Amino acid sequence: MLGKQIQVNSFPVGEQQAIRVLFIGNSYTYFNDLPWLTQQLAASAKEPKTLETEMVVVGGATLKNHWKRGKALRLLKAKRWDYVVLQEQSTLPITNSKEMYKYASLFDAKIKRVNSQTVFYLTWAKQNQPETQQILTDAYMSIAKELNAKVAPVGIAWQKVQEANVKLNLYSCDQSHPSPIGSYVAACVFYTTFYENSPIGLSRRIYSSDSSTPQENNKIELESLSETDAQMIQDLVKHIVRNNSEVSIQESE
Repeated sequence: MLGKQIQVNSFPVGEQQAIRVLFIGNSYTYFNDLPWLTQQLAASAKEPKTLETEMVVVGGATLKNHWKRGKALRLLKAKRWDYVVLQEQSTLPITNSKEMYKYASLFDAKIKRVNSQTVFYLTWAKQNQPETQQILTDAYMSIAKELNAKVAPVGIAWQKVQEANVKLNLYSCDQSHPSPIGSYVAACVFYTTFYENSPIGLSRRIYSSDSSTPQENNKIELESLSETDAQMIQDLVKHIVRNNSEVSIQESE
């Protein structure tokens, strides 16, 4: 999967009937096929506009790496996108926010030029370093405010879900990458951000795709949440995304 840098996930619908999203990132994006999982949640909501996604992903990549490689920029210019999701390497906002801001700003300028909108994928702290979540949150919020971009507050949602139910493990065994449930929380946040709709009632079955043929009939069920856990996650995501959006609107006024 690391060598597969561009993957296309789309349902056969007309452009005007779809929300089209380009994800630019690394393993935090492609673990459990997050873009495709988000599509499945949108499908379960029976949205009139389906979700089409593509991703440019390289294991461990920073935004600087993607900028230098050029593939993300070429795809950005080649097609129409409603949103472009930028995901920085997991610890760079902590260790070198200046570099993050430089390349986030460069990408954002190109994204605006093609009449699309930047969405920052606010990621989570490593399992054994929960105290770094606030640094991550501040870094993403600061650059988003500066560029008037949207934020998908995944890391904040993770933190609140863990506080609400410590038995739900959002991490894989390496204490960094997402478990299927962790990716489900992220997908709920992205669904709510893209559609500006409540995630209440979304499917609680967690699917990935057969990455060689990412089509609707090749779903692989990774896990199925209990009704109680799914509702808790959806309630928290609803309030976190709404509160984050309201703060952004107030700050821009």
